Amino acid sequence: MKRRQLGFTLVELLVVIAIIGILVGLLLPAVQAAREAARRMQCSNNLKQIGLAVHNYESAYKKFPPGNITEGNCCGTPSLTVWSVAILPFIEQANLNGTYKAELPLEDPANAFLREQNMATYNCPSDPVAGQLLVPGSGPHNNQMWRTSSYRGMGGVAWAPSGEYIYRRQWDSSDILNSQCPANKKGIFHWTGRVNGQANQYGSEKFGSISDGTSNTLMVGEYTTKTTPRRTTFWAYSYTSFALSCMTPESRTLIPDYDLCVSQGDSNPCKRAFASLHAGGSINFVRADGSVNPLQTSVDMNVYAALSTVAGGESVTEAP
Repeated sequence: MKRRQLGFTLVELLVVIAIIGILVGLLLPAVQAAREAARRMQCSNNLKQIGLAVHNYESAYKKFPPGNITEGNCCGTPSLTVWSVAILPFIEQANLNGTYKAELPLEDPANAFLREQNMATYNCPSDPVAGQLLVPGSGPHNNQMWRTSSYRGMGGVAWAPSGEYIYRRQWDSSDILNSQCPANKKGIFHWTGRVNGQANQYGSEKFGSISDGTSNTLMVGEYTTKTTPRRTTFWAYSYTSFALSCMTPESRTLIPDYDLCVSQGDSNPCKRAFASLHAGGSINFVRADGSVNPLQTSVDMNVYAALSTVAGGESVTEAP
């Protein structure tokens, strides 16, 4: 009598494969969700470190870092520093800060090592563009390689019709020294210019100037884009909008797609925006009190604007 051979028939094998495929299909979304949750947590932890570094800077110097400093007209003269460079000693980057030639512009060849440095603390794992060496999309020095990142300082609320905040395209020295931007539109990291060594009327902010309350004031937030990566965040590039943003009360400025944003109107608000690729449509921010919270993109844009200023005097309710 012949023994029956052990093993699967073809039909049984196909059934097993189908069951395994179904199980993988059911588990994959859960695995992806867990990975995104881990990435989101790392993004939040980075912002927490940045917030702590800013607080330590303020404790040491009795004022916040400048948003950025340019010598004269921001759009055609040397860039001297930016908030994310200023806090390097406070994010355990004293050695890197030691390579920074502060007396020279950031675009000087002597500062190439600094501006090309890949900064893990400034990169959100959910941001596919962060950490790359790219040429920025605009500016007087967009022929150089700079390192991309994920976090921008809050400059305030856009107030000009073009959606610009202290980044006006037609300037002279008097514009810089006597900024026309209303004081109630300033954010923590607004632009600070110099002409012949003289600062404009808006110097770096202090805790005492945050009359809206530190828990009601955004300090640093995320920005990335799925298109035109040369318009993303560059941590050491202080030219106008690459390490800073401002809040324009238009929902398109929260879209993580620069080209799509531009297709719906003027490009300036899209250059100075906040956005992320996190599932669920939220953007992480660290506030002036050091807390890190996601803000849903469904929140009213006027609420976003109110949270962007240090002394706007608004009453804020953050429910969508």
